[in-house]
Amino acid sequence: MTQENGVILTRAGYEQLERELADFESRRARQQEEIDLIQTDMDEQFPEEGAEFEARIMTDYLDERIGHLRRILEDAQVIDQDPDAHTVDPGDRVTVWDVRDRTEYIYDLIGGAEAMYGRDGVSIDSPIGQALIGRHVGDVIDVETPEGPVRWAIRQIERTPND
Repeated sequence: MTQENGVILTRAGYEQLERELADFESRRARQQEEIDLIQTDMDEQFPEEGAEFEARIMTDYLDERIGHLRRILEDAQVIDQDPDAHTVDPGDRVTVWDVRDRTEYIYDLIGGAEAMYGRDGVSIDSPIGQALIGRHVGDVIDVETPEGPVRWAIRQIERTPND
């Protein structure tokens, strides 16, 4: 469910990625201070062996993550409103009933970038997410999960709280 020009994010996911970007940018600034300190030591002929190399590796990693997060946030389509309260959409919390196990499960549907960056929920790009998107209360669906095939009845659709 990715867009041609970006990715779908819930408001909470967008804000989480903004915080992560700020954290990486802060770490990057501290990393630059460390590199400057190592360079000063080298100029004084007391280099810590390998420290500059390790610092540069970390800097490259941070730069890559910062660039990636900036691109995601720049291109993101943020879902603030539920386009249809009766249909499962990104940003919804879906309650399903496992017909065989007679167990209820609750899933928050989130964008793939949110899932990739550790936000709890089920990616809309995953098999479970794909099976739920567009469905309605009362629909019975067959889903292939990591534990095997299941049959679920959709019991409730509500907006995921912005936490």
